[in-house]
Amino acid sequence: MEELISVIVPIYKVEAYLERCIRSIVNQTYKNLEIILVDDGSPDSCPDICDVWKEKDDRIKVIHKKNGGLSDARNAGMQIMTGTYISYIDSDDWVANDMYEKMMYAIKKNDADICECQFEKTAGIVKSNKEQKTDKVTILKKEEALKAVVEEKINPVVWNKIYKREIVDQLYFEKGKYNEDEFWTYQVVEKAEKIVQIEDVGYYYFFREDSIINETYSIRRLDALEARYQRMKYLEKYPEIYGIAKRQLVFNCMYHYQKGLRFLSDSDLKTLKLKVKAIYKDIPIDKNDIKEYTKKEKIWFSISKISLDLVCRIRNKFGYGVE
Repeated sequence: MEELISVIVPIYKVEAYLERCIRSIVNQTYKNLEIILVDDGSPDSCPDICDVWKEKDDRIKVIHKKNGGLSDARNAGMQIMTGTYISYIDSDDWVANDMYEKMMYAIKKNDADICECQFEKTAGIVKSNKEQKTDKVTILKKEEALKAVVEEKINPVVWNKIYKREIVDQLYFEKGKYNEDEFWTYQVVEKAEKIVQIEDVGYYYFFREDSIINETYSIRRLDALEARYQRMKYLEKYPEIYGIAKRQLVFNCMYHYQKGLRFLSDSDLKTLKLKVKAIYKDIPIDKNDIKEYTKKEKIWFSISKISLDLVCRIRNKFGYGVE
C-alpha cells in the first residue's frame, strides 16, 4: 500500500493561479495524498476556491486562518499533518503529474530520508524537453549533503523535495523572515542520514513580476545573510564544511554590501552597512581558510580587511560579484 504524503500548500492572494496548483496535486499518479490547503487570510477568492475543492476531493483539508505570513501558514499545516512523508508546494507553482510517484520510487529504492527533484523556472509555459531519467540519481550521506547545501548543489528551497516526517517533526519555519527556507533547510538536512537527488523535472516554479522573491533589492534581503551567518555557526562541528561556509559568508557579505550601495539610501543603507559589517567582523577566518582561496579571492579579501566599504565600491565599479 502507498504511504501517505501530506502536501502543505500555503495560500495568499493567488486567485489567478490557485486552480492550476491544486489541479496538479489532485491529478497526481501517486494517489495516497493528504492535501492541506492553508488559507492565510487571503482577501480575494482563494478561501472560496479552497472550500469548493474540499467538496470535490475528500483528500483535501482546508485551514482558514488570520494572515501570518508564509512560515506561519506552513507551520499551521504541519500541526495537522498525518502523513509518513511531507511536501511543501507554493500556491502559484505547479507540479508534474508523476512527481510524487517518481520521488517516492527513488526514496524507497535508495532508503533515503529526503528526495530532491529538479525544477524549472517558467513564466507559464513548460520549456523542458529533457529526457526524464528516474533511475539516474545522486546519493548523498549527511555530511556530503550539508556540504552540498553550502555549495548550493542542494537548493535551499523546500518545495522541490519530499521529507520523511520524523526529520521535519517539530522543526517549524521561522516566522517573519524573508528567506525562511534558508533558515530551515540546513537543519532538516542534518537530521537526514541519506538524501537522493533525481534528474527529473518535477516542479514548475512560476516566475511572477509581483512575487516577493522578484522584488528589487531591499533591506529585507538581509534575512538571507542572517540565515547564512546562523548556518556558519551551526556547522562549526563539521570542520571541512565550516571552512567552506566561512568563505561563502565572506563573499556573501560583499554581495549584500554591494547591493546596498547600488539600491539603498539614507537610513536603510546605514542599517545595512552596520549589520553587514557586524557579521563580517564575526567571521573567524584563519590562515588555513585563506589557503583555499583563489588568487582573486585573496586579493578581494586583503582589500576587505582594510575596508569593506572600499572593496565593495571597487567591485561595483568593475561589475564584479553582482548582476
